[in-house]
Amino acid sequence: MSTAELIDDLRPHQPPLHAVGHAKSKPPLALRPLHRMWRRTIDAIQVSEVDLPVRGLPSALRGVVACQISDFHVDRDEDLERLAAAVEAINRQNPDLIFLTGDYFSGPDTMHRYLGPFRDALKNLRPRAGLFAILGNHDHWSSAERITDALKRAGADVLANDSRRLLLRNEKLVVVGIDDLWSRRAEPARAFGDVKRDDCTIVLAHNPDTALYTRHLKPGVMLSGHTHGGVVRIPFYGSPLKSILRIGKEFYSGLNRYEDFYIYTNRGLGTFWLRIRINCPPEVSRFSLTPLIDAVPAEKPTAKLHPLKRIRRRRTPRPVTHRTHRKQH
Repeated sequence: MSTAELIDDLRPHQPPLHAVGHAKSKPPLALRPLHRMWRRTIDAIQVSEVDLPVRGLPSALRGVVACQISDFHVDRDEDLERLAAAVEAINRQNPDLIFLTGDYFSGPDTMHRYLGPFRDALKNLRPRAGLFAILGNHDHWSSAERITDALKRAGADVLANDSRRLLLRNEKLVVVGIDDLWSRRAEPARAFGDVKRDDCTIVLAHNPDTALYTRHLKPGVMLSGHTHGGVVRIPFYGSPLKSILRIGKEFYSGLNRYEDFYIYTNRGLGTFWLRIRINCPPEVSRFSLTPLIDAVPAEKPTAKLHPLKRIRRRRTPRPVTHRTHRKQH
């Protein structure tokens, strides 16, 4: 048992305030309908059923079910309740695989308070073949070591620039986990170190911009989070918020093609900074794997690539800046 695990076991977990004699505060009577409407926008989880195109997927793996949740930001009792609801929703899908794609807490204070209940909630997940997790930028800014320990104790295989080879339906499938981009831990080449040329891969990368540095490694598909779906979504337009992605605003949410593979960006479960969601409900992604047939490069130009080592650490979700402008080929 690690030191972090021992400390976590010795420290009594703080129960929710309403469980120790403190009633939950309620808004004034006149504002309660508005409050209920607001809570529905941030709590009503949508299960998105998606046929997920995977390059090189063996025909025997067509129809394998995988689920993804991301960006929990467990900072309050209500966030923990939402996570428990998401776990129940995932188990109802009877998934073969479950993927957790980072930002489990917003900072060290809430991490210390909710780490034990977070771990216990994830213990209830019931994948048939495997539970895999990566870390996001907020996890590194909180405590990567303690969060990794909690994930492992919940049964997750935590991939930090590493891969795992699975045998499903007598076919091989490789899950690749790339560490976080904004916190300068992403090492795609290292993550693909044990991947063979003809392997079919599902790549987990918290930030969709990781694709800029991974495309030459020929991912089968990439699953990401980070953007919270753009928080506010306008029909036929998308999010009006300034892009935090160099890859493009269209990658804020859902399934999008990038060159010759697809990226799915989960909208996340929680909120950060702004506790709002407009036309952008929290999401559980339910994938049915399907082969990607006749993939061709996208016609639109792609973003310029700059060396990973030039990416600066950011404490707030603002665009990544770079010092060099040399184009990579």
